Amino acid sequence: MLIMKASFGHVSITPAMVVGRPLAGYTPIPRCTGKYDDIHARAVLIEDVTLGNVNKRLLLISLDVLQIPMLFSDYIKEQIQDAYKIHPNQILVHAIHTHKSLDMSGMFARIFKKNGEDGLGTVIWNIMFGAYHGDDKYKVWIARRIVAMVGEMIERLRPARIAWTKRVIDSDIIINRRHPTRRSRSPMGIIAFKDARDGELFGFIVNYGMHPTTLSRGITKLSADYPGRLVHKVSELTGGKVSAICFTAPAGDLNPVTTCGTDFEALEKDRDPVYNQTGTYKDTKRLGYFLGERALEIARGIIDKDYYDSITFKSYMRTFWVPMKDFKRYFSKSWLGNRLVHIVKRYFLFPIALLLGDANEPNFPGFAAKHRGFRWVCAYTQIQYIRVEASGGGGRSGLAITGVPGELFEDIAKLFYEKTPAGPDNTFIFQTSNDWIAYLFPLSEYIIGGYEPFASYSSICGTWVKRKYLQLLEDIDLDITGGYF
Repeated sequence: MLIMKASFGHVSITPAMVVGRPLAGYTPIPRCTGKYDDIHARAVLIEDVTLGNVNKRLLLISLDVLQIPMLFSDYIKEQIQDAYKIHPNQILVHAIHTHKSLDMSGMFARIFKKNGEDGLGTVIWNIMFGAYHGDDKYKVWIARRIVAMVGEMIERLRPARIAWTKRVIDSDIIINRRHPTRRSRSPMGIIAFKDARDGELFGFIVNYGMHPTTLSRGITKLSADYPGRLVHKVSELTGGKVSAICFTAPAGDLNPVTTCGTDFEALEKDRDPVYNQTGTYKDTKRLGYFLGERALEIARGIIDKDYYDSITFKSYMRTFWVPMKDFKRYFSKSWLGNRLVHIVKRYFLFPIALLLGDANEPNFPGFAAKHRGFRWVCAYTQIQYIRVEASGGGGRSGLAITGVPGELFEDIAKLFYEKTPAGPDNTFIFQTSNDWIAYLFPLSEYIIGGYEPFASYSSICGTWVKRKYLQLLEDIDLDITGGYF
C-alpha cells in the first residue's frame, strides 16, 4: 500500500520594482540597480498517513534571502497553519543567506544619504531603533505567496519514496576564511524523492556548506547567488522534470573561492584576499552549475534498494534566551578590543533598542530582544530538530534535520554531527533557519578576534546554541520533552 506522498513547489518573491531597494549583507549598504536572476521561495512537502486516515505533513521552506527574523518566520508559519492546518512545529523556514537579496530584518534599510552611502553606522542605528524601517508590506506579500504555493503543493502531492546520502565534494571551491590551511571540504547532502508508481526521480534537497557570496560587495544586482544557479542547472539538465531546493549547510566560516586563489599557505598569512574577493556573475554560474551537476549525479546515483516507502517523524522546537554576556576568562591581543565592543553593545546600543522597542512594538524586528530582570539584556531565538524514521523494502533507517538560528562555524558543526543520534552521515544541518541571531562560533574563535565576533550579538551565541541543542537531545532521549506527531 502506498503511504508517503511528496511534492515540490516554488514561487517568485521578486517585487515588481527592485531598483532602488537596499541589498542586505554588506556595508556600505548598496541600492539595487537591477537583477541577474529572480529570488524565490521554494519548498518540499512530505505527507504520511498514520492510524489509517490521519495526514501528517512536514513542510521545509527555503527563501532566497540573507536572513529571516524569528517573528517573521513565525508569521509565515501561522498563516500556513490558518490555511492548511499544518502545525508550526512541522514547518521549517530557511534563508539561503545570499548577500544579493532584499532586506528582511530592517538592519540594512537605507535611511541616510551621505555621499550616497549608508555604512556600518546605519546598520547599528537600525538595530538600536528596533529596525522600524523594514518593509512590512513586502513581508506580508511574501507570506501570502508562500501560502498560495503550499495550497498548490497539496494539490500536487504524489506517491513517493525517499532516500538520502552524502558525498564530499573533493575540489578547492571553498576556503575557511579564518583558517585557510585547513583545506576545508563540505559534504554535499542529498535527500531524494522518487515517484512510487514509476520509479522516476522528481525532486531532491541539496544541503551544502558554502557562503553564498560568489558576487563581490561592489555588485548591486539582485541574485540568489550560486544556490539559484544550482537549481536552474538541475532544471535545465532534466528538462524541468526534476526539482531541486537548496538549504545551506554550516558555512559561517566557509567562503567560496572566486578570486583569492588556492595558495592556502599565503592566505593563512594574509586573509584580506579571502574577505575581499571580487567575484562576478561568471563565478556564480561556474560554481552553481558545477554543484548542480554534482548534485544531480549524486541523486541519480542512489540505488533503488536504498529508497524507503514511508516515514514517521517528530519535530521539536526549543525557544530560549541568549544573554548579552561577555567571555573574558582569557588574555590575548584581542581582549581589550573585544571588551570595548561588548561594553558598547551591552550598556549602550541594546538598552536604547529595548527602550524604543517597548514604546513602538515593531512587527518584524531583526532581533527578538527583551529585558530579563534588572541585570540582563537578552535575545530570544529557536532551534529545531526533526527526527525522521523511514521504513520499506524490509529495512528501516533514520535521518535528522537540525535548524539553527545563525551562521554555524565548522568546529561546532562537527560536534553537532557527532552528537546527533542519527550520526554524521544521516544528519542534515540547515543554518540560518527560523531566525538569525549571530555567527555561531566557538569561544576559541572569539579569543582570536576579528570581524565575525565584532558583528555578532554576543560572544557566547555559539556556545549557548550548542548547549541548548545538546540539552534538547538529552531531554528527548530521557523522554521529558514534547514532540509533535
